[in-house]
Amino acid sequence: MRTANFAFALTAALAIALTGASTRAGAQTLNASEPATVSQVVDGTKVTVEYSRPRARGRTGLFGSEVTFGHVWTPGANQSTTLAVSKDVSINGHPVAKGKYSVWMVVAPGDWELVLDHDTTLYHTNGPSRRPGQVRFMIPKEHHPFTEVLTWSFPVVGTSGMVLTMQWDTVSVPLAIKVTPTFTTAVPPEAAQRVVGTYHWHDAPSASGNGAAPPGDSASRHASAFTVRYTGRELHATLDPPLFGDPAYGEYILIRKAGDLYSLGRVDRGELIEVIDYATLQFSPANGRPKSFEVRGTDDALWANGAIAP
Repeated sequence: MRTANFAFALTAALAIALTGASTRAGAQTLNASEPATVSQVVDGTKVTVEYSRPRARGRTGLFGSEVTFGHVWTPGANQSTTLAVSKDVSINGHPVAKGKYSVWMVVAPGDWELVLDHDTTLYHTNGPSRRPGQVRFMIPKEHHPFTEVLTWSFPVVGTSGMVLTMQWDTVSVPLAIKVTPTFTTAVPPEAAQRVVGTYHWHDAPSASGNGAAPPGDSASRHASAFTVRYTGRELHATLDPPLFGDPAYGEYILIRKAGDLYSLGRVDRGELIEVIDYATLQFSPANGRPKSFEVRGTDDALWANGAIAP
């Protein structure tokens, strides 16, 4: 009875102390596992992890001992770790709908299981039972140099996705996230045949734009061969010699906006790395066959033009 009374008194005193602290302006707290947030944006999709960071504090071999096998564990501390995705994504090939989830891992000697649950109010000791609406799938773990503080990070970021990794002790769990692409590169054959060919590209005289230098500014005006080819239902283009004499501005993919109007996307080793949104490429075919084009800035200033080579 004395023990129960002591526990009740301690709980009441702690509640009063916390209430008082919350009402004091500028009150600060010290936590054994401090809160942290990490986020990354790829192609307009934002992925955010909010968690608390436990420390090993001299302990090793945490998984299987401190975190027992079969335990539904949130990779963090205090309140459950959460994962928010601003658009639909896939994780390790499994679809995950837009929203916010509490994150849990079922720890095991071999592969672990990832559990995403819609209840984000759970405390770390109250892992969810299996229920409808959860996202569950097996995930591999990797050996990693010892990490003292549990860490979520984005060690790999690309144009179509990212790798989100949890590391603690000597365990690393990578999650490959693919985002929903904003731009569609596929072009119908009937549209492609109106523009495919080799053109004479001529830079226009320097024109005032929206702050970005036009491709044909006075320091780099030149004539090039602009070749558009249709491969794998995509329109790829090369500019030879490239703009500014820089090979990074010699390879493109055309992204269809409407009709014969396109945006230019820069390509590096076959991967779309940038969409040039401050200029558009307008083709003017004749009788369904390629004839000429113009490149204009967002203020309609002419940056370049060309005609199909004879």
